[in-house]
Amino acid sequence: AIILKNKNGTAPGAILKKDKKYIIILPGPPKEMKLMFEDEVKPYLKDMSNEILVSRTLKLFGIGEAVLESKIIDIINEQNNPTIAPYISNMELRLRITAKSDNEENANNMIEPIIEKIKDRVGKFIYAQDNISMETVVSKMLIEKKLTISTAESCTGGLVSATLINYPGISSVFMEGCVTYSNESKINRLGVNPNTLEEYGAVSEETAREMAKGIAKNFNTNVAISTTGIAGPEGGTSDKPVGLVYIGIYINGKTTVNKYILHGNREEIRLRATKNALNDLRLRLLEL
Repeated sequence: AIILKNKNGTAPGAILKKDKKYIIILPGPPKEMKLMFEDEVKPYLKDMSNEILVSRTLKLFGIGEAVLESKIIDIINEQNNPTIAPYISNMELRLRITAKSDNEENANNMIEPIIEKIKDRVGKFIYAQDNISMETVVSKMLIEKKLTISTAESCTGGLVSATLINYPGISSVFMEGCVTYSNESKINRLGVNPNTLEEYGAVSEETAREMAKGIAKNFNTNVAISTTGIAGPEGGTSDKPVGLVYIGIYINGKTTVNKYILHGNREEIRLRATKNALNDLRLRLLEL
């Protein structure tokens, strides 16, 4: 065997060859496996072929798997080189387009027309390519447009703020994040009208609207996000089931509220609500 060095651990890898067949063995931990592949395996494989594979990934959110398939099924059926591979990752859809060619430039030139065809069909659902995250896209938009932001969260419990803060440059526009879980905090911290809570309840379009407007007013921000919902596993009713979430987006005096019925356990509902909140903001920012 050819022994492969492990720069991030102790277990080596190996390449075995017999009867024109190859077995490549790598350690399991991603930080060890990925580096070993890039440094040791990839150069070895390149020497065995005059062709290379190049992949680009489209990341989509807000569209279901079946709907996506129906909109691009003819493109998928016609695939040859490049190929199109749809899959689900981290509560979102991805399309990986892969081309085989003799060099990277040619492969990218083959991929680009396919990407453009897909964009023509489902462009508004594509938020990024390759390894760019939703929070990176939204944060860059806020910074480029010089829009300050604050958040008022109930059911997400700070996940929206924490996700935005993953982006290192967000400090220039992120002003404040409040977890207003109780009715009292919604009233005292955000100025939600007690009559609104009495008439419509904490989980309602009206409360989400007042939460978003209240946090924006209190911290004088151009943009605000509010979340209120029932994450479960208890607390749902026939009128307001577990998974019901309202997301408010305030931008420069205009507030919109979207209603969602999300599925999964408590953690999954909160994560899905966070993703939807950031995507709702992304779509609103695209309109500016």
